[in-house]
Amino acid sequence: DLSVNGVTIMKNFLFDICGLTGIYSMTCRETKCIQYIRDIVKNNKVMVLLSGGVDSSVCAALLHKALSPEQVIAIHIDNGFMRKNESQQVFNSLSNLGINVHVINASHTFYDNYTWVPMEGDPRFRKRMTKLLCQTVDPEDKRKIIGDTFVQVANDAIQELNLKPEEVYLSQGTLRPDLIESASHQVSDKANCIKT
Repeated sequence: DLSVNGVTIMKNFLFDICGLTGIYSMTCRETKCIQYIRDIVKNNKVMVLLSGGVDSSVCAALLHKALSPEQVIAIHIDNGFMRKNESQQVFNSLSNLGINVHVINASHTFYDNYTWVPMEGDPRFRKRMTKLLCQTVDPEDKRKIIGDTFVQVANDAIQELNLKPEEVYLSQGTLRPDLIESASHQVSDKANCIKT
């Protein structure tokens, strides 16, 4: 509180001027999310890609509460960079919630993969092939290889599970800035590198 009447000023603004009621709760938010999911998905299926982190786990839990088990296709891709037994922990914790998790061990796919990146000076037309992930030391190349390989493995999973795009929604627990940050050209041609 930066002033003597700061709380009073905020209450007056929120309740008197904006007309808010102050009855918001996490239960209200959860109920609205569940209803929104049901209204959008209807009888279709939803695929959620799970990292095991908070964002994707909360997303999967909400989908599980909103839909029948047959409608939720939960996939965890082990990229080989997980902590020891972390993929098993992801599987166990989400299975304990009643979520059927498909775990894909793609560590060798990531380890031995490469991608194409724009060449300096002419990023629109010319591209160069990166070294294999296991051989490169360039952090931007690594980020792009990992991002593109993840999309490739996810697309392979979609084909293996015979999922039809017109019948399946993709639920994104990962925030959009995280995908842009990875600088994957498969996510956005205008992906910006935030870290290096």
